[in-house]
Amino acid sequence: MTGSISVLETDQKHWSDEQECIKSNKPLKLALMCIKYTPAWLVMFVMYPIVFGYFLFAPRARKDALLYQHILREYTKGQVPKKFSAYRQIMAFSINLIEKMYGWLGKITFDKITRQNDDFDELTSLLEQGKGAFLVGSHLGNMEVLRSLTTFGRTGVSKKFSVTIIQENVSAEQFNKTLEEINPDVQMNVVDSQNIGPDTIFFLQEQIDNGGLVVIAGDRTSARSRSRIIRKPFLGKDADFPYGVFLIPFLLSTPVFYIFGMRKKDMTMNFKYNMYIEKSKIDFDCSRTERNARVNEFCGEYISKLERICTEYPYQWYNFYNFWLPQENIENE
Repeated sequence: MTGSISVLETDQKHWSDEQECIKSNKPLKLALMCIKYTPAWLVMFVMYPIVFGYFLFAPRARKDALLYQHILREYTKGQVPKKFSAYRQIMAFSINLIEKMYGWLGKITFDKITRQNDDFDELTSLLEQGKGAFLVGSHLGNMEVLRSLTTFGRTGVSKKFSVTIIQENVSAEQFNKTLEEINPDVQMNVVDSQNIGPDTIFFLQEQIDNGGLVVIAGDRTSARSRSRIIRKPFLGKDADFPYGVFLIPFLLSTPVFYIFGMRKKDMTMNFKYNMYIEKSKIDFDCSRTERNARVNEFCGEYISKLERICTEYPYQWYNFYNFWLPQENIENE
């Protein structure tokens, strides 16, 4: 498929409308048990035909993957990706899911993580001093690598610290429950992003003051607050980003870092990752009258990081929906 794809050509649905809420955790529990006791090479051997079958019978995922790849190719003036491949992106996503499970089972070690010449050491220094921070990640790569390493004390930091994840529980409740059943060592500290209020902000500040990390993804708008958005160019075309994500650090007293955990090889399950941690240059200490402009500036800084990592790892983008569809075109079902 080499022709251009219109941003409005794919189905007009919000990402949360695509959710398949699992009523039982039995399938997840079975998958985790199999992964726990099966060699990685055998897991990969079984996974290839399963993913190929999904690829054949998932036209929407194929279409949305190609939409993203065409937009990225246009943004990079024909340089990235070298070839259009929805299958490669879907396979990379499938390996990502399996590696998340391996991480929560304690099978990913810190020596598999390659640091970059960025602000990794500054964040490590803060944690060693018993100080916390706010991290903004994405659905690009594997943001949960750090959280799983933390559970098993494999972060290169001598002090133990907590990691609190802000996410919409509708998409992760069964998965988190299953992990806790399979591995009692897993420490789940999850805040539902749909219910954030003054008490939540107080709790998050308390976690940071106690030397913990608070982590959130900045690339999905809220299922409930779909109109509270920041619309900015991303890969050359306007897209919606969640206003609330970029407001939270202004309500907390903490340094802010961007985090990306990127698998070194798209199609290989070897647990080897490049970890990117970069400190925000935004001044979060401002008056209420300045806040809105700073929130927008913060969002723009995040987008620039996201665009750079997308061009370096073009097939590890895991938002399988029309990311550029304007909110006003989406029906709240």
